[in-house]
Amino acid sequence: MQYLTLNTLFFAELIIAGSALLFFALRLRLRAYEKQKTLKILQTFRKKELPFFYSSYTIKQECRQTFFHLRPHQSLKFERFAMKNLKKAAPKVRSALKKSPQNLRLQLLDAEISQLSGQKSDFTHLIENITLPVFTPRALKAKYNCLKALNELYQTDMSSASYHLSNALKSYKKLNYLYEEAECYAALGHVYRITAVFDVADTMYREAKKIYTTLNLTAKIAETEAYLGIIEISRENYKEALQYLKSAADTARTNDLKKTLADINNRQGLAAFLNQDLKTAEKFYKEALKNGTPPAQAFAAEMLSIIMLKANRPERALKYADTALQLNQTLNHRAGIFETLYLKAEIFYSKENFNQAKKILTSLITEKTPPSTLYYPANAYTMLGLIALKQNNPSKAKTLIKQALDLEHAKNRLKGAAIDYGNLAQIALLEKDEISAKTYLDQALAYAKTIDDQELITTLTRKK
Repeated sequence: MQYLTLNTLFFAELIIAGSALLFFALRLRLRAYEKQKTLKILQTFRKKELPFFYSSYTIKQECRQTFFHLRPHQSLKFERFAMKNLKKAAPKVRSALKKSPQNLRLQLLDAEISQLSGQKSDFTHLIENITLPVFTPRALKAKYNCLKALNELYQTDMSSASYHLSNALKSYKKLNYLYEEAECYAALGHVYRITAVFDVADTMYREAKKIYTTLNLTAKIAETEAYLGIIEISRENYKEALQYLKSAADTARTNDLKKTLADINNRQGLAAFLNQDLKTAEKFYKEALKNGTPPAQAFAAEMLSIIMLKANRPERALKYADTALQLNQTLNHRAGIFETLYLKAEIFYSKENFNQAKKILTSLITEKTPPSTLYYPANAYTMLGLIALKQNNPSKAKTLIKQALDLEHAKNRLKGAAIDYGNLAQIALLEKDEISAKTYLDQALAYAKTIDDQELITTLTRKK
């Protein structure tokens, strides 16, 4: 039997110490390689147009496989291809998923490409059909939480979106994934902006911008600066909004980011539109329609249609509405489709083409309304009621507008309810029912004063 001697223990300790030193040296070299590779890849994104796909997890995985001369994973190849060319990657990822439908990384990549491409309906379907395995790497779980939160944001479930974004943010901080951390801050900015917690939204956007500046991602810096402008739009500080948006536009223009600039042009157009400067708004929207991505073009066309309708140019309005509808249908953007169809009904109503307007409105009522859309079924009932009134059928008009009113009350939409009460007052006057007319008008004014809508208050006061 051989016994351990002091010499044996001494050499064992040397081997362990040497292995530890070797492991530490390898780790240092790997980190240095990862840093060098990340900086090199980031350089290619410095002036890259939005939207783009970037993944810290992909870069880290690629570095390790290259460093240790391992064969690259199939999913990794598709992720790297998506980082280079988002549009061309989409069909390749779908094709690969047919062969490996349970591949989580490909599922997440497919969902993210749809989200980045503005295909919201496809994105919702894809993300809602992903089931995480019991043992999921932290980075992939964080990615899932982030995408799930964006879908919840589209569905206006702000509480769930905030919860999942906070979880994703914690994970990305631990992983030291700066880009993804910034994306979470920006998405949280959206949540707080939409829920009117503007100070917190401002902080979130500034945190995101700080990281994007560190990474030198010009398009993202410009985009986040534009979101600071949108906060000011929400606060109705249009001059301040235009200052932020001008700064964002200058950044995009200086770096020849035409598509990013088009997105900013859309926001500049919105600020000008809400500030009643329709000529300036039209100029910005035409630039966005000319240079933007399909989602940006759809929004610009829709807003140009609204401007033309306000300017009493229905034929031009209809042309832009058709452009917006075609783009939204190509994108399978149901919310946009509903909004544009309702806009077309408004245009036909203005032209007194009531049959066409009724045809569109009736079809909208029978369809399930998508979330996060400016269209609401009560709008359709109200317009159908106004058409009935124009066609000398006050009884039918009253029934339809009361249906609209029930829907407005169900969602606590006070402005819509105020408008409906104003319309009911008008019908009561036609029926020579002055007592009901006064009751309806008083209720309309009460709602208008509750939401402090001065324009609506002035309109209703004139009817007294």
